[in-house]
Amino acid sequence: MHSTRRAGPKALALAIGFALTGIASLASAQAIPAPGLKANGSISYDAEGVPTVTAATDEDAAWLMGYAHARDRFFQMDLLRRTASGTLAELVGPSVLARDVELRTLGLRRAAWASWAKSSPELRGQLKAYSDGVNAWLKTNPVPTEHQALELSSADVWSPVDSLVIGKLLAFQLSFDLDIDYTVKLGAYQQAGAAAGFNGAALFFEDTHRSMPADDRVTVPGFLASLSSEEGEGSDALNPKSGSAPAFDPEAVPMVDAQVLQAAQNYVERIRDNPVIAPQLSRRENRAGSNWWIVGGQHTASGKPILANDPHLALDTPMLFHEGHVISNDPRYPTPMNTVGAVAPGTPVPILGCNSHFCWGLTTNPLDVTDAYAERFILNSYGLPTHTIYQGTAEPVLWVFQSYFVNNIGDGVRDNVTRNNSIGYTNGGISILVPRRNNGPVLSITGNTGISVAYTGWGATQELEAFSRMNRATNLEQFRAALQYFDVGSQNFAYADKQGNIAYLATAEAPIREDLQRNTVTGVPPYLIRNGQGGNEWLPRTNTYPAQALPYEVLSPAEMPQSVNPARGYIANANNDPVGNTLDNSVVNEQRPGGGIYYLSPGYSSYRQGRIDRELQRLIARGGITIEDMQALQANTQFLDAELVLPHLLGAAERIGASNCRATFDPTDPRIAQSLELLRSWDYSAPTGIREGFDRGDNPMNLPEPSDAQIRASAAATIWSVFRGQLVRNVIDHTLTQVGLGGQLPGNNEAYVAVKRLLDTFDTRQGRGASGLDFFRNVPAAFASLPAADRRDCLLVGSLKNALDTLSSEAFAPAFARSTNVLDYRWGKLHRIVLDHPLGGPFNIPGSNPYPFQNLSPQLPGLARPGGYEVVDASGHGVRSNTLNGFMFGSGPVRRFIGEMTDPPTLLQIMPGGQDGKIGGPGYVSQLPRWLVNAYKPLVLDPAASQAGEVAKIEFTPR
Repeated sequence: MHSTRRAGPKALALAIGFALTGIASLASAQAIPAPGLKANGSISYDAEGVPTVTAATDEDAAWLMGYAHARDRFFQMDLLRRTASGTLAELVGPSVLARDVELRTLGLRRAAWASWAKSSPELRGQLKAYSDGVNAWLKTNPVPTEHQALELSSADVWSPVDSLVIGKLLAFQLSFDLDIDYTVKLGAYQQAGAAAGFNGAALFFEDTHRSMPADDRVTVPGFLASLSSEEGEGSDALNPKSGSAPAFDPEAVPMVDAQVLQAAQNYVERIRDNPVIAPQLSRRENRAGSNWWIVGGQHTASGKPILANDPHLALDTPMLFHEGHVISNDPRYPTPMNTVGAVAPGTPVPILGCNSHFCWGLTTNPLDVTDAYAERFILNSYGLPTHTIYQGTAEPVLWVFQSYFVNNIGDGVRDNVTRNNSIGYTNGGISILVPRRNNGPVLSITGNTGISVAYTGWGATQELEAFSRMNRATNLEQFRAALQYFDVGSQNFAYADKQGNIAYLATAEAPIREDLQRNTVTGVPPYLIRNGQGGNEWLPRTNTYPAQALPYEVLSPAEMPQSVNPARGYIANANNDPVGNTLDNSVVNEQRPGGGIYYLSPGYSSYRQGRIDRELQRLIARGGITIEDMQALQANTQFLDAELVLPHLLGAAERIGASNCRATFDPTDPRIAQSLELLRSWDYSAPTGIREGFDRGDNPMNLPEPSDAQIRASAAATIWSVFRGQLVRNVIDHTLTQVGLGGQLPGNNEAYVAVKRLLDTFDTRQGRGASGLDFFRNVPAAFASLPAADRRDCLLVGSLKNALDTLSSEAFAPAFARSTNVLDYRWGKLHRIVLDHPLGGPFNIPGSNPYPFQNLSPQLPGLARPGGYEVVDASGHGVRSNTLNGFMFGSGPVRRFIGEMTDPPTLLQIMPGGQDGKIGGPGYVSQLPRWLVNAYKPLVLDPAASQAGEVAKIEFTPR
């Protein structure tokens, strides 16, 4: 952090003032007639623009929240429902029609209708009331500025299915994993291996797409042993295997069928630029993540549990969540509902937050609930499938006819939305559904071969029911019961209550595959395209668990990762392997308690959890943990990957003087020596190192000069971040390119895991993979005969030289002016963020608007922030980044929360923007200055405190 100036009361008051100046005008002289409301109610606002809805029933509370959301965020809500429904072109024009076709094919709105049909009367009532509140606002107010800019003067009314489809979209983005890109790569590796004489399957499974994480910290040590022993959580020792299934043999994997491979490649090309679907191609790249940890009262200064949570999603404007406080005095329940937290606009209650009894948080659990299948079709004369072939029998498919409409923008005609007839039957005019795949769609067809996808979210799932019940719960037992309705979009739920309980509960329904239940893998494992003609099906349901939605057999609740009041007194999760089933690089060799393979996911993140776990153990050893400790941990920017990989570079630098690679570069180059000196003394942190940077503890309205220590750490972070990418390119990319696989490289994270593995195992494998490929060959031909250790050292130090050459190049001149002084390489010049608006331009932050945020320069867009690759204060970029703007980031904490379960609880929160989604309004960016410097504001739960902070109020009366 910058040490010279902290964010004082004046600066924070100024930030709050952005919101305050626009709130007072909300006060109504008389009650507003509210069609659909059953009793008098109100929305009061504090100085931050946070609404507190006070209602006589839960349905009336939903009505009021719908009104509040429409007032602040209607364009965002409209955008989300249309994105999910495949009708976005009706809002923003024909440029997104292709995106609509793909989303319509997937069918999230079909799934939302299925959920509506099975929803409880209570949830139906709340969603209908929420819609009435939204529509009451729409009827009496002009559409937002964005609609007007798109030549629209009105908007479609809101419906309960709109709320459900937004929930489906959020779950989809957190849980839908296309197995297609992995299959394309496996097929390419197999073909290249057959041609060049190496083991292509081993290259994929063992060398480049490993399941084993880079760091071995898990959430519930001993859980796997407890499954087989039925003795509870187990010890804190590293997990022993719970019982082994037959080993999976990569060499037994059949070659990918050529037609299947072509259909897969066609689909990848078609959706590669689709911002909703393309991220689902890769399991560990550019995906949603989160952190949470809970420390039990035995380790805290107050004697009460502390929960910290920061979900990582797109950092856009408007910000994803809307803070809201709900007070419902519904007489049908024994106690009022008093709940506060982060609400997704379009839905009625907090999905992250606290009620009067407990707090909860979330991280994404990458449970594998999606299987792609290679299908054989019977086609009609138009080339449309009429049947699939399963075990030699023809089974009919379903056809869903689609109609598309577009907003014709630019002709000066308002509301000119017309039908578009350009989409033919075979390219999106008809969606083909396969009943056996949970009514999943066909994604791609080549000849009579195609790819369908089964996903647990295609059916009548009830996530909004779970949140409704969760907010109403009063203890751990009721909270756990509510989670039984959380069917898809698997989350790791963290829980802490006033009684001192802490708990971790993983949710969602995990389908049981028939071959895995027989204790074998038929063909390929579930994270690749499977044979749709038999042998890889989801088993039909024989056991039914409470609130189960999926019509297939699923893991029992007892088999889902969980921990309640562990003896070690803390729990943490950061999208890591919760129980350790990937630690040996096999995900299909654990046993279920009653038989069959225990399978959860093919891979997880690891570095954030590794840092969090190490820091929590350090703090526990010290004792007396406080909220301030948790704030510092949420702001931690130390690169764990550097801590684990840097010793390899430093060792190479020490050895290199005796090696022949001195002939390719001079290891005594002063830049190399200066960089190594910086890295040796580095604490692995990544401050911005510039005055324009927003570092933890800075006054956001008067940024200070960085200290010498910050400058040194900043330069080290820059050098390491560029070195990391050069190393991956020199080791993995070069090797695969040499064997014809330059177009099928592993993802950034996968490639870096592979590099670390090669370095860690060098003493035994000498840089040679299980495939037989030697990965340390990128040296001049004259030195190809050097010993493997010398070639490794040359590549390590050579990658550092490549990084320094890159930083002093013309391409990076806007940041570093071609300087060769390593202390000039300040991280904040590269590590920047623009909070993008869907319409861009003046709506962005920074952008051409009156808000006090500026780009570093025309060539360096964005705001400088600390952080980087896989740090706790999430702000990652691609590992291979090597361009001036390639180190920018666009996702991170959409909410930072810390709650200490004192009575009353001490609750802090901050979000990256403002409550009001209307550009030009004072509440558009009110929280952003504090978010940028890791400051917080109170999260107000106490109704009396909420009333005391009220600056405006709107009264409503039934009509």
